[in-house]
Amino acid sequence: MFVHIYLSTYADSEDSVGIATFEMEYGHWLEEQNRHICDMRTALNAHISDVELRIRVESDMSHYFELFRLKATAAKADVFYVMSGLWKSSAERFFLWIGGFRPSELLKVMN
Repeated sequence: MFVHIYLSTYADSEDSVGIATFEMEYGHWLEEQNRHICDMRTALNAHISDVELRIRVESDMSHYFELFRLKATAAKADVFYVMSGLWKSSAERFFLWIGGFRPSELLKVMN
């Protein structure tokens, strides 16, 4: 019994470290996302060439791939935390709710 309590406490602390890391990295990702959006608006208003636009779009896509990597790492620590969306802003959670997304639906799909 002592071993079980120790192991579950150890796992919980690892999970909380993984989630705390995700929240911090997600905050940095959001800051970088705002910069990407501003850069893209500036580029579109400046009527840049297709080649330059393609480079910026690929940069934005790799930025989103980084978000997916962050989510995958956090899901390994606590998948329910990632699926609950508690890390999202209230506006994002509201639009997911309006759109019909329910995390509980994933449990039905998995069965």
